[in-house]
Formats: sequence, structure tokens, C-alpha cells
Amino acid sequence: MNVKNYMPDMVSRNVKSLGNGVIEITRYNLSYFKAILVWPWFIIVTVITLNDIMSETGMYNDIQWAISVDWALEDTWQLVSGGMEVSGTPITPEAYLDFKMRMLNKHPDAIYYGWFYILFPIFWFILLCLPNARPVRIDAKRRLIYFQWWGRFYIKQYPESLKQNEQRLIYFLQTDFHSSWMNRDAMSCLIMDIPYENPACHKKASPALGAYRPVCEYQSYRLRDFIVDYLTSPHPDKEFAHYFNKEKTIWQDYFGWFYRFSLFPTLSYNEKKTEAKIQAWLEKYGDGQ
Repeated sequence: MNVKNYMPDMVSRNVKSLGNGVIEITRYNLSYFKAILVWPWFIIVTVITLNDIMSETGMYNDIQWAISVDWALEDTWQLVSGGMEVSGTPITPEAYLDFKMRMLNKHPDAIYYGWFYILFPIFWFILLCLPNARPVRIDAKRRLIYFQWWGRFYIKQYPESLKQNEQRLIYFLQTDFHSSWMNRDAMSCLIMDIPYENPACHKKASPALGAYRPVCEYQSYRLRDFIVDYLTSPHPDKEFAHYFNKEKTIWQDYFGWFYRFSLFPTLSYNEKKTEAKIQAWLEKYGDGQ
């Protein structure tokens, strides 16, 4: 491809160079999941919960029941004990326990509702804190594309001859573009099929690639073009070095921080175990070129 349709600001936010011809490509799914589902729910639930707590209305009383029954009954008991004092009824610990049991029988579900109101926002916060998904790796020197997910290793090797034929390489990569009904085609992600390490199983992974929110329209197409150019280059690290550095801050960076927010580091590869898997696969299924 003579005219490159991608810029450093797009590449640097989607691809990370590890050196020695190895790059990592950002995964799309988790950031998209956080953007369209987790963040909206977390904000809505948190705002409603905090509003009820601050105004002491709605779910506030049930939360009191969950944390401490005595705390929830404090105001009511003051009214009841005041009436007992006026009427001359003795206020004893037994009287309070009897009152407490009657209130528990009257509101049997309050504690369960309270814990639900407490745990529901925590549930969405935990989803927000999930570590970002493990990226897909491409090793241009060994012509490998590999990926690990849920303990399974997926890998494929493209023939040396495809470096001279971009169209055949694109066909071999088995890429596609996907956009949900909530997004325009211009906001699609890049899909790449990677077979399971044991070809006899006939299984494959189809990770969605690219940063969400996309840096530019048709990012997925530009990302594929970059991958193809990188794979066909005789010296990819040198030729594309400047593409891995951001030129400027763009407005998508602010959204990207929220969509990629996590309290944990991005899932990575165990280098020693991964290399052992690669070597074992190359010995058994590699083309030896």
C-alpha cells in the first residue's frame, strides 16, 4: 500500500511495540462493554443511592436495616418509648427486644433489600475495575499471530511468501469488521480469526481488536492496513518506529481514560510459559521457513 491511510495518533493508541518485531494490539470488547453498559449503570445507581442516603428517603431505611437493626429502629423506638413513658409503662430491655422482634416480623424483607441496595452499586464498581483484556500479539520476525484467553492458546503462522502478496496476506489473516446496532459502521472493530494451538480441535478465537472509543472513523480498516504493512515490511521496528508515539492529545483520550479505567494492570502474558508454548507449537506445526 503506497499511500498510508493511518497516522501515529491512531496507531499509538491501538498498537504497542515490544521491540524485536513484536507488537501488541489493544482489545475492543471490555472497553466497549464498560462504555455502553457499566458506566451508565454505575452512574445512575450511584446517583440514586447517594440521593436517597443524603435525603434519608427511599432505600435509606432498608440500608439501615441491613447495617444495623438497632440503628434502623432508633427513631421509631424513641417515639414508642416516649409513649410508654407518658403512659407509665416501664421501659425495660425486654420491652425493647419484644418491640424489635415485632418490627422484624413486620418487615421480614427489609434486611435483604438493604443488602441489595448496598451491593448493587458495588457490583457495577467491581465491573469497572476489571483489568483490561489481554492484547493480541504479532511477531513479524517469526510470522506469528497468537493470543491467550481463559487458559487456551491460539496461534497461527503466515507463510513467508505472503509478505510479497498483500491481498493473499489479508485473506490469510481472516479479518472482518463488526459493528453493533448501537454503532455506525465507521465505529466498527476489527475481527481476526486465530485457530486453537491444536488444529485437530477445529476451534478458533475471534478477538475484537482496536481501541474503544475509536480514534477516528473507520479505525478498524486503518488498523488492518497498518497490520498488513507491518507484516510485509523487512524492517518493521525501524520503518514504523515513529508510529508508536503520540503526536498530540485528542479529545478521545478523555473518554478513553474512563473506558479503560481499572484498578488492576492489563492482563499480560507469562513470557516464559508463552515462549515454551510457541516453541512447542513451532516444532510440531511450524512451516520451518
